[in-house]
Amino acid sequence: MSEEIGSNLTNVRRILSHLARISVNAPAIQIAVGYLLADPRRVRFVSQFGEGQGLGMAISAHRRIEIPLAPWQGFINGVPVPDPLLWIDAAGSMPSTFVAVRISTDDMELIQRLAPMVTADRERHERIELTDRVQSLRQELDRALDLYNEVRNVMEVDQDRQAELTKFLGIAENEMHGLGQELKFLKERLNTVDE
Repeated sequence: MSEEIGSNLTNVRRILSHLARISVNAPAIQIAVGYLLADPRRVRFVSQFGEGQGLGMAISAHRRIEIPLAPWQGFINGVPVPDPLLWIDAAGSMPSTFVAVRISTDDMELIQRLAPMVTADRERHERIELTDRVQSLRQELDRALDLYNEVRNVMEVDQDRQAELTKFLGIAENEMHGLGQELKFLKERLNTVDE
């Protein structure tokens, strides 16, 4: 096992153990933490759940303030499961799937331990969103270029519509310029996220 993975596993265990200590009056959290401690390699602390997240848990462990959230809520493929024992039973059919765990807490020690792990997850989500948007912009730019080329071809054939087609050509050029600028900005942003 590499040093980084071992260190990450140790941090996951510490976070889960601390969570268990601060939530002794919440049996649902205790059951969930026991399950997670059985195989901490599957745990991924997240700031938000992805679309259709395979296995997920939302844990609310507040000691100093009252937050109107259920202490524990499970999700399987985006479907809420309100009972940890039912969740564990259903999750048994997905033994190699990561468990996304989102924790809401007012415990400063837990917040400090979670911060680097959640930040890495947030950066991963941002990278995915930026990559998706870059791909979408490239497709829009291709369509705008196709429109531009089509208008130029029509201009060569239809001399009577030159004024009208020149307007469309200007619109296509403006759209391509705007898309190109946004694409350039997103590529620079993607490079800073990857650093």
